[in-house]
Amino acid sequence: MAKRRVKKRTDKAPDPEVVAKIPKSMVLTLGNSIRNRSLKQLVKDFRTTMQPHTAINLRERKANKLKDFVVMTGPLGVSDLFVFKQSETSGNISMRIGKMPRGPSLQFKVNSYALMKDVRRIMKRPKSVGRESSAFHQPPLLVMNGFSRKVGEMENHEKLLVTVFQNLFPPIQPHETKVGTIQRVLLINKNPDGDIDIRHYAIDTKLVEENRNIKKLLELSHNGRNKLPKMSGHTDISELVLDPYSVGGLTSDSEVEDDATVEIRNDHIPNLRKKVAADLSYTRKRAVKLQELGPRLNLSLVKIEESMIGLSKTIYHSRIVKLKAEEKALDVKHQVRMDEKAKRRAEQKANVDAKQKKKDDKKARREARKNGTLPASDAELGAEEDSGDEVEINPSDYENDSDLFSDQE
Repeated sequence: MAKRRVKKRTDKAPDPEVVAKIPKSMVLTLGNSIRNRSLKQLVKDFRTTMQPHTAINLRERKANKLKDFVVMTGPLGVSDLFVFKQSETSGNISMRIGKMPRGPSLQFKVNSYALMKDVRRIMKRPKSVGRESSAFHQPPLLVMNGFSRKVGEMENHEKLLVTVFQNLFPPIQPHETKVGTIQRVLLINKNPDGDIDIRHYAIDTKLVEENRNIKKLLELSHNGRNKLPKMSGHTDISELVLDPYSVGGLTSDSEVEDDATVEIRNDHIPNLRKKVAADLSYTRKRAVKLQELGPRLNLSLVKIEESMIGLSKTIYHSRIVKLKAEEKALDVKHQVRMDEKAKRRAEQKANVDAKQKKKDDKKARREARKNGTLPASDAELGAEEDSGDEVEINPSDYENDSDLFSDQE
C-alpha cells in the first residue's frame, strides 16, 4: 500500500493542543466473542465508520480483559471505548459505549445488524470506497433525528444519550470547515418505539447543468448497443425533451432526484475579469445523493452506569424501576462498598510505602557502610543484621567432619 503524501512546505503542522482535544475511540470485542466471525467483521466495519481518529489495526486476544484496554486509554488519549460482546448463555449481542476516564457508560442491546458486504449486495450500483480513500481522511458528519428538539422535553437519560453521541466526533466550525472535506454522514435515528438506528452514508455530488433527457439521448447516441427512442408518437422534438417519461422513465437507481438538487452561488468565476464577475450573479446546480456504505445497527438502550468497570452505580435502567426508598437503600449500600474499597486501597498503599521505606533505609545503610560514614549506632544495627545472615566456620577447629554432628549423636 502506497504511503499517503504529506506536503511539508505548504501544509502547516497541527496544533498539539487542538489535536489533544480531538475525540479518539477504540472499538473491540472481548472473550469468546472473538470466535464469532460475523461479530468480528462488524467490529472491523464499525472501526471503518469511526475513522480517522480510531485504532483501525487494533488486535485483541482471548486472554485480554476490559481493564487492559481501559488502562491504556489514558496514555493513548482515547476518549470513547466501544465494546461488542456476545452472551454465552443467551447469545444476545451487546454494545457498550464508555466515556474515558470517568464514565458514564451506556449499554445497548443489538437487536439486528448488517455488515458492509451485506449492504453492498442489496444495492444495484454500490459505491466502492476503500480504507485509504479520501472519504475517510475526515470524520463523518453526525446527523441526529427523532430526538426531542427542546431540552426541557427530554428526560435525563435522553439528555445524557444525546451528549455522548454528540461528543463522538470533533465539532464542525461552519466558517472554517471546507464543505468539500465532508464526504460521509453518520445518521443516528430514534424510532417512535425507542429503538436507535445507525446508518453510514457517503455523500456524492454531481453538476446538473443540462436537461436530463438530453443527457440520456447523448449517452444513447454514444453507446451503439442501445437504440434511440422512436419519434412516431411525437409531433415535435420538444415533446421528447420536455416529457420526463419519454426517455427511460423518470429516474433510475443510480441517478439523483430533482428534490436533491441545490443551487450554489460562486463568488469567484474562472476565466472572467473581476469587474465582470462582480456584476454577474452566477449560480451552479449540484445534485446531492447519499449512498449507503454500512454497517447498519438497530440498538435498544438497556442501562446507563457511572463508570465502565468496577463497582459502578446504575443511573438508569429501561426494564427495572425502583422506588425512592429502594434507591436510597441502594445508594447507602453503594456508598458503603465504595468506602470499603477506598479503605482497602489506603491500607495497600500504606503497606507498599512501608516496605519501600524499609528497603530504601537498608540500601542507604549499605552504601554508608561502604563509604565508612555509618554512625556507631547504625553500625551496631548493621552488624546485628549481618550477624544473622552468615556464620563463618573454621575447618581447623574440627579434626574431621563427624565432630560437626557429635552433639546430635
